[in-house]
Amino acid sequence: MKPIFLAAPMPDAYDKALELIREKGYDNIEVELANMGDGVAAARRAIRAGAEIIVTRGGTYRLCRAAFDLPVVEIHVSAYDILESVQRAGAVEGPVAVVGYNNVVDGFDLLRELLPFEIIKVELHAEDQVLDVISQHRDRGIRTYIGDANVTRITQALGCRGIVIFSQKDSIMTAMREARRIHRAARIEKQRTQQITTITDFVHDGILAIDEREVITILNARAAEVFGVDRSAAIGRNVRGVIPNTLLHEVLHTGIPQLEKLQTVRNSAIATNRVPIIVDGQVKGAVATFQDVTEMQKTEQTIRRKLLKKGFTARYRFEDIVGESPQMKECVEAARRYALYDTPVLICGESGVGKELFAQSIHNASPRAQAPFVAVNCAALPPALIESELFGYEEGSFTGAKKEGRAGVFELAHGGTLLLDEISEIPLPLQGRLLRVLQEKEVMRIGADKVIPVDVKIICASNRDLQEMVRAGTFRRDLYFRISILLLSIPPLRERPEDIMLLAGHFNRKYAEKYEKPPLVFHERARRCLSERYYEGNVRELGGLIERCVILSSFAGLAPGRKAGAASDSTGEREFLEGENDLRAVENWYIQKIYRKTGGNIKKTCEILKIDRSTLWRKLKDRNASD
Repeated sequence: MKPIFLAAPMPDAYDKALELIREKGYDNIEVELANMGDGVAAARRAIRAGAEIIVTRGGTYRLCRAAFDLPVVEIHVSAYDILESVQRAGAVEGPVAVVGYNNVVDGFDLLRELLPFEIIKVELHAEDQVLDVISQHRDRGIRTYIGDANVTRITQALGCRGIVIFSQKDSIMTAMREARRIHRAARIEKQRTQQITTITDFVHDGILAIDEREVITILNARAAEVFGVDRSAAIGRNVRGVIPNTLLHEVLHTGIPQLEKLQTVRNSAIATNRVPIIVDGQVKGAVATFQDVTEMQKTEQTIRRKLLKKGFTARYRFEDIVGESPQMKECVEAARRYALYDTPVLICGESGVGKELFAQSIHNASPRAQAPFVAVNCAALPPALIESELFGYEEGSFTGAKKEGRAGVFELAHGGTLLLDEISEIPLPLQGRLLRVLQEKEVMRIGADKVIPVDVKIICASNRDLQEMVRAGTFRRDLYFRISILLLSIPPLRERPEDIMLLAGHFNRKYAEKYEKPPLVFHERARRCLSERYYEGNVRELGGLIERCVILSSFAGLAPGRKAGAASDSTGEREFLEGENDLRAVENWYIQKIYRKTGGNIKKTCEILKIDRSTLWRKLKDRNASD
């Protein structure tokens, strides 16, 4: 069965309808010859077979509209239809009565002006009135009646003349067009409703909406589950009759939102937000979203476990930063202020000064502390992989791409903080794309055709002079100004000697606990050696030095350092060189020991020594060469 069913009241209308279907290509309309009672029965059969819209005329239209809860389109009877019918009938003398329901004739006044004889309108209210009405008017001298097939049949049985009203082709086509328009609109509305249902069912939150009469219009699957109601039975009912302790009607009548409210539903704690739906300044409904508090906590725990597993967390805080020098206190104070804003931060400093320590501390002191902290070392990524690491990629974007695609670090850090360490190593062609992401706050994966909004606080770090790189043309000027709005410059360890012994004591306690050894006691020579050392590797170098000493339980082999630019004598120089040789020997011995202890496992050895694979191979190679 086609979606539109036309019940033609007489053969003439049936033939015209079929002709129009062929001419216009109306392939979604089915036609059947049926009138009055037969028309209703035919429409009922069509509806059972799948018809969605009924098209008919006169009394059949009136009966169908009362019988069925779906659209019924009327083939209107116009003054021109009656004029055509009168012309077909030949000579007509007045007075003439047009008989029908109040919907029968459009433009009756026009007939009085156009016809040369007297014409009156006789209105029906029920089908069983036809015989009595025509009999009464016959007794008044009216012998000619115009109406539908039923009126004509009764009129002729009473010995009067009956003229049947024929629908013009234009009238039938107008009804067909209206039915097709309604069908299109219904399909669009059905599609929109299904889309809304799918969307609301997909989200984890419960959603409940009512109209201005307090009638439920939306109740998604999650809401039905929480409230323990049948969704199909609840939609269309008053919300107070479905949900006894609802407060949604209060929002409807006051227009005041109720946010972050707690309520108890079936012995469960529910967090609810209720807001009015305002159209043209008038409250036309209200909507509530809610979550089960217990499930929220479980979800949060699950997310946290996943993030911890991926390492998307920041471990360090400002309290973990060791330093009493004025320079470090100034840096920490500035960083604390920077943490309050989402503005990009650029951390500059030599290798080993603690740039990531500051970055993590800024994240943990910011409003984003509970969100992911993602760090990526741009220098450690091969140039060919930097783009996919930063922006992600879609399925099949390139050879070797994961089937399901992959999110980039911007997506992984959404809502939190992204640290781009060694940002100076990003290739110049990619710097422009990075700048667009920072400006537009949206990213497009490789191979994708849509953008993904991202909300990320950006922290960049570099041990190179980015301003000098800008002058040399190897770093974009506009990108530099974008990432350096808040600048934090961490001084090298040699410029804050008062922090050296504080840090040495910190590392002494840390590694003594780690290796289950007693902390070392710093004698005068050890203090002098540590304090006068140049520390090209800054805090990282000092930490490694103390770790070796703790492992050996001795400061033996700790060479005295030499401040940059200081003069040397032969004795001091010789002591320095001998000490350094001893230290390298200790280092090689320790590397070999760990390597043997792990059974030659490169990965485990690198993890324990905190060095990369290339460094380990070089150290092992140097050791073998010396042997």
